[in-house]
Amino acid sequence: MKLKNKKVLVYGLGDSGRAVIKLLQKHNARVSFYDDDPYLIDHIGFERHPEEKVYDFVVVSPGVKIRENKMIENFVKRGIEVMSEIDFAYLLSKGRIIAVTGTNGKTTVCMLTNKILSTAGYKTFLCGNIGLPFSAVCEKTTKDSVVVCEVSNLQLEISKYFRSDIACILNVKPDHIDRHGSFEEYKRCKAKLAQNLKRNDLLILNLDDEESKKMVLHKNYTFFTKKMLKKGVFIKNNQIYINRKPVLSLNNIHLRGEKNLENVLACVSICSQFKVNPTHFAKALDNFLPASHRIENVGTIDGVTYIDDSKATNVASTIACVEAFKNESFFLLMGGLGKNINYDEFFSLGFSIKQVVCFGKERENIKLSSEKFGYKTELFEKFDDAVKFCLCHAIAPDFVLLSPACASFDEFGSYAERGDRFKSLVLGHDE
Repeated sequence: MKLKNKKVLVYGLGDSGRAVIKLLQKHNARVSFYDDDPYLIDHIGFERHPEEKVYDFVVVSPGVKIRENKMIENFVKRGIEVMSEIDFAYLLSKGRIIAVTGTNGKTTVCMLTNKILSTAGYKTFLCGNIGLPFSAVCEKTTKDSVVVCEVSNLQLEISKYFRSDIACILNVKPDHIDRHGSFEEYKRCKAKLAQNLKRNDLLILNLDDEESKKMVLHKNYTFFTKKMLKKGVFIKNNQIYINRKPVLSLNNIHLRGEKNLENVLACVSICSQFKVNPTHFAKALDNFLPASHRIENVGTIDGVTYIDDSKATNVASTIACVEAFKNESFFLLMGGLGKNINYDEFFSLGFSIKQVVCFGKERENIKLSSEKFGYKTELFEKFDDAVKFCLCHAIAPDFVLLSPACASFDEFGSYAERGDRFKSLVLGHDE
């Protein structure tokens, strides 16, 4: 892809946008940027009226809302090519690409897959929605390297070039309805992971997920499941099998919960396409640390154990967390910025929750749903007050689970900032 002297607009100055700008500047492209945030208007390179300019192409960051976006509609109407950040990075990359999407579990699967392949001796690059943009590593790839890319619906929404050698769709549950307008549109975005697969590429699907198992969008596909199969990745006699061959004992898996078991099955399915043996699987799992803020044990204080699952920004993720602690006595912290989601799906499951502690802008909606199913609730406008209530009222051997089912942007800049604040309050680093 020749970039020298190309006139390019980067729309969105988040991490992905900055990585694209750096790459374009390296190739002597004529680059400017635009962002919907008016506070960036005085930055060098900001294009005040891109709708009046002509570009060779426009690269759109995943944080930019696409639906009803007049700026993007203007570019399309004028015949200016618009591509996603992962499209741009893909066109500059080499080697094999593994792409993983799903409503929850993406980060764990990508991190563990990367760990297994690295243990087996492969040169890997872990990137995408996990934090490091694909554009930041694409030119470091070689014909022998493997990219493990976490791909979100936001990255796929306008994607047209991105293609992977192995595509895995873990699960699809209602999420980001505020962004896409409907669950059907959200599903359409997720399904785009398979749109450019070639004959020898592989699509991996979760037979235990109602939506994933229906996304047979490519002739060359396989399933993973906790049930038994004749072919694929499955569980039998306390072992994970690849077809007829046992490769990993369940005793080697220390990650908590049924969803994490599904995550491991997905990793085994992906890594079965490489030269990986049972020793590599076991060794990688023994040394594996999950992502921060994903069912992370903060510590036990006076017999009460605190769990940071701030990364749970949708109902499906909260279900996965609560299911992992269903046999414990626990307080559940839920709230933040809602995504037009109905919480009845969660509370109707009948988990034994000692108290639901609601906070943030979505607190009233969560309270209404929880009380409909007979749960005892407490309501707080501020996150800190909700956490402090749990600190005062939880007693041994209770657990306190922060698994909000909501975005964090009403009070925090990210789920990580929210999780860090939780840890700070719990560990007594702040009054």
